[in-house]
Amino acid sequence: MGKKNPIALFDSGVGGLTIAKEVIAEFPKEQIIYFGDTAHLPYGIRAQSQVRDFVLEIIDYFVKMDAKMVIIACNTATAAGLKDAKRRFDIPIIGPIEPGVEEAVLATNNNKIGVIATEGTIESGAYQKGLQNASSRVEVFSQPCPEFIPLVERGELYSSRAKEVAEAYLRPLKEEGIDTLLLGCTHFPYLEGIIREVIGTEVKLIYPGRGIALKVREILNKQDLLNEGNSIESNQFYVSDLDKLSRDFVKLGKEFLKFKELEFKKLNLWK
Repeated sequence: MGKKNPIALFDSGVGGLTIAKEVIAEFPKEQIIYFGDTAHLPYGIRAQSQVRDFVLEIIDYFVKMDAKMVIIACNTATAAGLKDAKRRFDIPIIGPIEPGVEEAVLATNNNKIGVIATEGTIESGAYQKGLQNASSRVEVFSQPCPEFIPLVERGELYSSRAKEVAEAYLRPLKEEGIDTLLLGCTHFPYLEGIIREVIGTEVKLIYPGRGIALKVREILNKQDLLNEGNSIESNQFYVSDLDKLSRDFVKLGKEFLKFKELEFKKLNLWK
């Protein structure tokens, strides 16, 4: 494994690009390969055992193509498969849950933290356990938001339907008086404008993308894998099913993420 080997990221769809954006900004000399498993989207409604199998198959592919590090850019996949993946593969593998927990505990003043995520992530208890292990004073109020992911995948970032759904999901958390809201799904930052409008300006929104980028730097430095040579420009973006990729999202996502280019190719690992 060498310094010029790629860093691989994957998610169930396009949500993980919010993490890819942070990693690309932090490491302009690294080659980034992104994979969205749109053929099996959404992960949040699937059994954890099935998601775990997807995680292990995807990482096995990246290991065979000599990735020097894998970022699971999906909370549901992290909860289902991170521990098993670390046991099976001998490369650095990280996910967003730990950085998100650390940032949320530091941010809260009244120790009331809300967590919004997929059904699978909420049911796993990964954030709830992580927050309560990090601070015994914290109260955690969780809310599954299954409709958010299809809205993002369709490119409905600012629609009246998105606001209506956000109001229904966030009302119980507002009533609990949370002062910090952890966005426990990589799709949710796309809806930050509507979430902010509904939840109020006084509530801190926590998204672990920046924390992941800093964790990546720490690991690459520790293992002497940081590419300090010539810049690598050939970042690559793949999905497992192009037919399920919304062209509306590609247009809106490119603008939202401030990418110069955002072109996806097909990579089907389940032929």
